[in-house]
Amino acid sequence: MKTKEIIAKLDIQAGLRGKEKQDQFMSIMLDELREIYNRFKQKDSERHFNVSVKEVRQKWDGVSKKMNRGLSDGLWNFFFAAHVIKLKEELCPTWAKKQKELHEKYLERQKRAEEKREAERQKQYDEQQPE
Repeated sequence: MKTKEIIAKLDIQAGLRGKEKQDQFMSIMLDELREIYNRFKQKDSERHFNVSVKEVRQKWDGVSKKMNRGLSDGLWNFFFAAHVIKLKEELCPTWAKKQKELHEKYLERQKRAEEKREAERQKQYDEQQPE
């Protein structure tokens, strides 16, 4: 869908007023993202997904330029965090698995570091206690 069509369909020339309009707009943009990604023959491709996101961001910026007040960066950040990442997990399971493994490694490092700090605190406590 072209930017003019999106603006006309939602009647958002003056801006996205109200949660309903925002939800409709984000739904359209999410459908656009899915459509762009599906044009690529290779599935489960993080690279193709990222290219698709760039195209949707360009369309987002195009819509924003044609609106009186434009769209805030905060709205894009919300859209990205709330919708794009979930779609990426769905369409790129290899990426999602890798992210989960990285997160688990991070949590394990945090746990080891906390255990080490606790052991140091206990050692200092034991050294301070009179015998």
